[in-house]
Amino acid sequence: MKGVQELKIQKLVYGGYGFATGEDGRVYLVRYAAPGEVVRAQIIREKRDYSEATVEKVIIPSGTRRNPPCRYYTHCGGCQIQHMDYSAQLEAKNDILLDNLKRIGKLQSVNLGPPVVSGSEFHYRLRVQFKVEDGKVGFFAWGTHQLVDIEECLLVHRDINQIIPTLRELSRQVKDLREIHVLYSPWEKEFLLKLVTVSPIDKDRLRKLKELYIPPQVVGVGNYTMLRDTPVRRYFLGRDFTFIQVGPYRYRVSADSFLQVNYTLYEEFVNAVLEKVQRVRKAVEIHCGIGFFSLPLSQRAEFLYASDVNQVAVRDAQYSARINSVDKVVFVHERAVDTLKNLAGEVIDLLVVDPPREGLSEGETQLILSNKPKNIVYVSCNPSTLARDLKVLSKGGYSLKVIRLVDNFPQTYHVESVSFLELS
Repeated sequence: MKGVQELKIQKLVYGGYGFATGEDGRVYLVRYAAPGEVVRAQIIREKRDYSEATVEKVIIPSGTRRNPPCRYYTHCGGCQIQHMDYSAQLEAKNDILLDNLKRIGKLQSVNLGPPVVSGSEFHYRLRVQFKVEDGKVGFFAWGTHQLVDIEECLLVHRDINQIIPTLRELSRQVKDLREIHVLYSPWEKEFLLKLVTVSPIDKDRLRKLKELYIPPQVVGVGNYTMLRDTPVRRYFLGRDFTFIQVGPYRYRVSADSFLQVNYTLYEEFVNAVLEKVQRVRKAVEIHCGIGFFSLPLSQRAEFLYASDVNQVAVRDAQYSARINSVDKVVFVHERAVDTLKNLAGEVIDLLVVDPPREGLSEGETQLILSNKPKNIVYVSCNPSTLARDLKVLSKGGYSLKVIRLVDNFPQTYHVESVSFLELS
């Protein structure tokens, strides 16, 4: 059935695809399309339930279509919706959020608050994972492992673009180098690099490479090797942490800790999480990471118990609490499910959850329903798993009071949000 189809794009769906239904009733997911357009689409992949396609020609363009500012767009797979103006991106993401809540979550009445808008459409990322090979630095093309070489990325902080020539030289010098992870602090004006290789780099050799090719603004370089698709740390030369500033709070961020990448909306993101939170006696946070939300949240609680499975992140959070003189929070290294088990029977006024893309585990959800915290703030990075979890929580007695889109990733399909739930 591969070939060309003329299609009317009905909406944007999660993943960045335009959704269309053909004359035969078949579903088409079309790359680089915008809602309301009529396009000629080239079929590139057939699935049992749908066909994947890419725009060959726009016959009737949307009023929101624009010329993408990036010269690599449609070649590099880093962005999916750069062809839509920013207001249209926000509208499409709100629609995706609502569609998931209604279709998967079975929530028919949703109070959608105003979106938390990125302070900048471009150059917002402080952390990035470059794919590298034989002098090439860039990202894979959409849906492939074909490396697209770039000289700049419009999503990353401008200072990160300045060290791409350094990364390119490292990829020439280290033949089995596969990825370079960059973390940049604009407050400290310094970088951390993680070099991910097939086999370990000799420490003396990396020390020599650091002396010859890496500028002094790079305060730490680590070597990592892949184990089951996960980079495993071998060693680090120099300092393996830096600092960021969010409002009055200074945070330590280690190379192996999770960090919200869009620094242009840090304060607005925190404010969205705290927006509906009144002063409470006891608050609990699971998946707390470096304490990004915990430190400001502690000012609204008599006591905050926060946990994360990443020990490095917990140490960062503990350190940040000390240097900010925050003493009403305890950070613990443990699984979220163990935190909820250990607090069984206690009165919890507020629970904050910030799970990975997989959402809450079944065990976590059941323990939440058993513990019955009075209010829940759910920070989500996946609308599908959010909708699944809210469906279970709503059946367990919680009502969704408000949800807000948080646009952490302009130009991409990613949809983040903050939800506030109340026990009925």
